[in-house]
Amino acid sequence: MNIIPVTDAQKFYLTKELSPLRNVKLELQSQAIRLQKGFERLICLSEIHIEPRPWQLESALKTLRDMQGSAILADEVGLGKTIEAGLILKELLTRGLIKSVLVLTPAPLVEQWKEEMHEKFDIQLNDLKEEDWENKQLLISSMPYLIRSEERKGKIKERFFDLLIVDEAHSLKNHNTATYKYVYTIQKNNALLMSATPIQNDMRELYNLVNILKPGYLKSRKSFRDEYIVNRYTPKNIENLKTLLNDVMIRHRRADTLVELPRRIVKTLEIELTDIEREFHNGVIDFCRDIYKKYVDGLIPIGWDKSEVHLIVILLMSLLKQNCSSPHSALKTLKNKMYPKLVGESDQQICQYLISIGEKITYPSKAIELLKHIKNTKEQVIIYSEYRATIELLEIFLRENELSVVTYHGGLSTAQKQLSIHKFKNQDSQVFLSSESGGQGLNLQFCHRLFNYDLPWNPMRIEQRIGRVHRFGQTKNVEIYTMPTKGTIDEYLLYILTSKVNLFEIVIGELDTILSYMKNENESLEVRIGKIILDSLNSKDIEQKLRAIGDELLLAKEEFEEDVDQSTKILNKIGVGC
Repeated sequence: MNIIPVTDAQKFYLTKELSPLRNVKLELQSQAIRLQKGFERLICLSEIHIEPRPWQLESALKTLRDMQGSAILADEVGLGKTIEAGLILKELLTRGLIKSVLVLTPAPLVEQWKEEMHEKFDIQLNDLKEEDWENKQLLISSMPYLIRSEERKGKIKERFFDLLIVDEAHSLKNHNTATYKYVYTIQKNNALLMSATPIQNDMRELYNLVNILKPGYLKSRKSFRDEYIVNRYTPKNIENLKTLLNDVMIRHRRADTLVELPRRIVKTLEIELTDIEREFHNGVIDFCRDIYKKYVDGLIPIGWDKSEVHLIVILLMSLLKQNCSSPHSALKTLKNKMYPKLVGESDQQICQYLISIGEKITYPSKAIELLKHIKNTKEQVIIYSEYRATIELLEIFLRENELSVVTYHGGLSTAQKQLSIHKFKNQDSQVFLSSESGGQGLNLQFCHRLFNYDLPWNPMRIEQRIGRVHRFGQTKNVEIYTMPTKGTIDEYLLYILTSKVNLFEIVIGELDTILSYMKNENESLEVRIGKIILDSLNSKDIEQKLRAIGDELLLAKEEFEEDVDQSTKILNKIGVGC
């Protein structure tokens, strides 16, 4: 059997340490067989669950074929840099060319990355917060979580990674920071750095990013400054610089790639709670706050350890969110999870009293209002809720009122989910009730009317919901309904998401970058919201603190937009991606 020739680009991927038990020629032959078609096409496409756009395929192929697996992915916002990185990662894994990967992202994006890689590419990333992560090959962490611990930093520094991926890599713009210095020392074979704003304040930031990607590629900082920089915002020797950057940076512009999508029309249906609904809603909040202060801020019950307290906090956070969804959902948690955990007769009595109130509520005012709007149209509608209990309640209620309904949630098998999509797509059902914002195959652009029955505290979830219908192939204006209850947490939340960042109308993919610009990176937005509610004295205090988060979001959005403007001007001057 003849040895298949190996190109220079392919040699780059040969494993650094060949097994001592195998002949070097046989190892080269094995590698060559895997690479015999080169990188003229992606062989992983039959194993993924999305249909990549042309520029995403182009980015993946160019990175693998021409850039030897290392690139700055600098597409404008909304073009799917995460998809491009996923394609590159999946292709290298499929070909057996890499084994170890480290993904670093801002804290709010860790779960988003894990879900996207799992659902779209069948790649299971392991968080550094998980047990036994030291023995896993495919790792992910938020940058702050990694940098905060000398132990974690030491363990990562000891390892060698076939591929390092850094999302929102503008966080590495300053080479004098501890974060930059540490990431620079991570041992890696290849790197992908992702940012829509690779230059924010200074041309030298380009050097810093490229120097992590390919140390020494742009020579010394001084020579780069002397040869290519007039001042912070003005390049010189543009043709030479463009040639250099085009070998390490890929940039697509929205104007050159995207077909214009239909408009989004956002509508708000304000819901007035009945007296008993308001008593239950407010009672649950007061109860959660009291338990939090007693069990967490106060005396830990006898026999409890830190893990028990942690579980109570998670349970309280979940109960607060379910309370914003439906009394039925909160009631289920109070009965089955909270009551058995309580220590002390007085707490149990209060919980039992709340349960008795909740059991008097048959169908919520919000469900009744939803029914009116669905009855007024013959169009198909998608209704989203985060919680299965709410989905089950709505399914019974809508069917009782002679509406055809299918459901889509985590309790269904893959076959059942596909059957629900099939029935809805073939118009055998008017209503699609979903508790999953992003599942495999959940592309619903044939429908254009979406109801957010509840609002997730993680705004990325809302963006995912919208992305199911407002996507390529949608031909009609998309109607997005929200249903806040007056004077409650979800009304305050809706205010900060609409008045501050205009969440329902921004470009898909823009929100994750805005979140990465927020200064408080150590906790996710939903954890911060939960702690605000539990720590606050009253509803006015909650409202003021949530509005403060809204101000943070607005400041992050404005800073991001300024950076986009500046980065675009400089990159356009150089001609990268033009």
